[in-house]
Amino acid sequence: MAHRTDPLNSAVGARPSDPRGAARRRGYPKWVVWLGFAAFEWCWLAWFLVEPLPNAGNAGGAVRRWILLASAFPNVIPGLTFRRSLLGLTLSHLSGFENLPQRVPIVAAGVLIIAAAYGLGRRALELSRVQNELAPVERIPLACLVGVVLLGLITLVTGRLGLLSPWPTRALLMLFALDAVRGTFRAFRSLGSLPKPSPAALGSIFACAPFVILASLAAMLPSTDFDAIEYHLEGPKEYFLAGKIELLPHNVYTSMPFGIEMMHLLGMESMNDWWRGALAGQFVVMTFAIWAGWMIWLTARRWGSSIAAWCALLVYLTTPWVYRLASISYVEGPMCAFHAALVWAAGRAWESEGTSRSRFWGLAGLLAGGAFVCKYPGLVSAVVPFGLLSIAASRRARTLAPSFAFAAGCALATSPWLIKNLIDTGNPVYPLAYRLFGGVPWDAALDAKWSGVHGPRAFTLKSLVNGLLDVAGRSDWHSPLYTALAPLALWRRGSSRIAIALWVYVVYLFSTWLLLTHQVDRFWLPLLPAFAVLAGLGADRLRTQGMSTLLALVLIVGYASNLAYVTTPLAGDNEWTGDLGALRKSLPKMLDTPLALLDETLPASARPLLVGQAAVFHMEHRPIYNTVFNHELIETLTRGRSPAQVREALLSLGATHVYVDWHQIERYRSPGNYGFTSYVTPELFAKLVSEGVLEIPAAVGPRQELYALKSGSADRSK
Repeated sequence: MAHRTDPLNSAVGARPSDPRGAARRRGYPKWVVWLGFAAFEWCWLAWFLVEPLPNAGNAGGAVRRWILLASAFPNVIPGLTFRRSLLGLTLSHLSGFENLPQRVPIVAAGVLIIAAAYGLGRRALELSRVQNELAPVERIPLACLVGVVLLGLITLVTGRLGLLSPWPTRALLMLFALDAVRGTFRAFRSLGSLPKPSPAALGSIFACAPFVILASLAAMLPSTDFDAIEYHLEGPKEYFLAGKIELLPHNVYTSMPFGIEMMHLLGMESMNDWWRGALAGQFVVMTFAIWAGWMIWLTARRWGSSIAAWCALLVYLTTPWVYRLASISYVEGPMCAFHAALVWAAGRAWESEGTSRSRFWGLAGLLAGGAFVCKYPGLVSAVVPFGLLSIAASRRARTLAPSFAFAAGCALATSPWLIKNLIDTGNPVYPLAYRLFGGVPWDAALDAKWSGVHGPRAFTLKSLVNGLLDVAGRSDWHSPLYTALAPLALWRRGSSRIAIALWVYVVYLFSTWLLLTHQVDRFWLPLLPAFAVLAGLGADRLRTQGMSTLLALVLIVGYASNLAYVTTPLAGDNEWTGDLGALRKSLPKMLDTPLALLDETLPASARPLLVGQAAVFHMEHRPIYNTVFNHELIETLTRGRSPAQVREALLSLGATHVYVDWHQIERYRSPGNYGFTSYVTPELFAKLVSEGVLEIPAAVGPRQELYALKSGSADRSK
């Protein structure tokens, strides 16, 4: 494919460099330079394979990637049988074919949501006249991403109006989906014959297929992640059970933008089941890996070549981080998709002229807003940098149209979520910016506790080195291919300026992660799309230098180590074809046996008040709880109140029991953890027992107690 003019030429102002000329000027033969680079590649891959995985300590001893590679096949390690090899274990976990029909309704609901998002997004692109300037291959991923933003807004508005119910939701989704089918059929009729896929395309798709298939199956397994079962899934569950979207004052996380969580809510409504509906939502979240890879492919193809595009796609989709994010209900996977689309859209916007320029900047603004409604850090990683780029575009074109279009697109995506918080709490970005906006039920003490944990960590040389090593490849879920290939993008003829721009963006994202966040590893993941494009360009540079053999060996080693890792439990739950009915019963016991036994043994009418526990998604009962960053309910119900008032307060909440998880409380109180109010003590509950509010406790675990409200204080089922 012919190289195109770099859309960021004037912004970067760099000139292409020629390593061969540089080598000649320094007096080095060309082969010496590339021999040195080949040595670097092998040293880098060797370090990657022998460096212990930093987060795998609980697996028993140091875990190194070369050990996983050696464990992939039988007899490589003496005495390792086929059954115990990674290949044998993987095949055994994929052998539950009789359980696959359980996934059919889940996939159907997920596909319905995706089709509806595509149909809605296609209409939006058509109305904005952006679609006329897009090739068919560009329309599909962009329509899906735009449609997810708009579908989330529609769900928010209908939920706030209390109009959530299964059949209207199904009808609306079906309406959008049918429109998508009709439009897609018409588009395919106009395409004519499709071009024959190249060997690079077939090889890349074939190589990525195992990762996508495993991620799809993993996404349809019940979540085991604490954050997911505390709020990513629990918030939509509570909305579904209530039939409306409202403030949940006991769960502060649900007041953050919930654009992606609306997909879980739609899954629950379309299936009329919060548990299976969550799996449908997780399946939808998995597809964002595909949209991200698609946009990365488009970017590398437009400003590189077809080979660069397929290599970039391979690098991204085979990254264990991408598999992990596709298999759990975190929002970083969708964030990566929006960042991938933003890089492409900003490039198109920069090189466009006239009304097309404003349309593409409007699209970029909507995508930046989409990143923001995934998670507040999208403000720094997407809205601010691309907003500044739109201002630069306005100065360059001597018109305010680009920046106004970007702001309008961003406002369309974000305003409803900000207005929701403003109505509920008085703070549009609740619980952030408390000193500026205030917010109820937040207060200074909670804000200090939140900021102490979620605020920026101190910058040190150690944190810089550790961050660089993790982003370079040490992180358990990372791939060696980024660092192995991305630097070469700077020396690819025709792409050096876009490479410089992308490197500037990668450095910006890393720097803001290091300086403005609490340095949790998944917060730097939005840099992966730009990094993958750079890796694709670098791979093409290596190929054109006549070092295809070295490129193939680097790709094979990186690919094999990534595939070996994602087949292990280290990457996530790998019961890919497990019985969902059995998992629904067994998984809660695996996560928290006392809480699962409580849920199993309490009568259906019981409502336990949980103290110290908030990971409640899998509970069949509807507990009364609060997160560690909300006011502790047992404290607000009992502090300064008489026994009669405490009894009345518990009755007003509908509580029949009080469950205290001392193990979790002690974990929160451990050094470096979130902290927990000192008001909650064994003496507090002993006093409530002596005052006749609670019965003598029953032990439901080694450090868990269950108190029933005393006879006469609440209706209690034996």
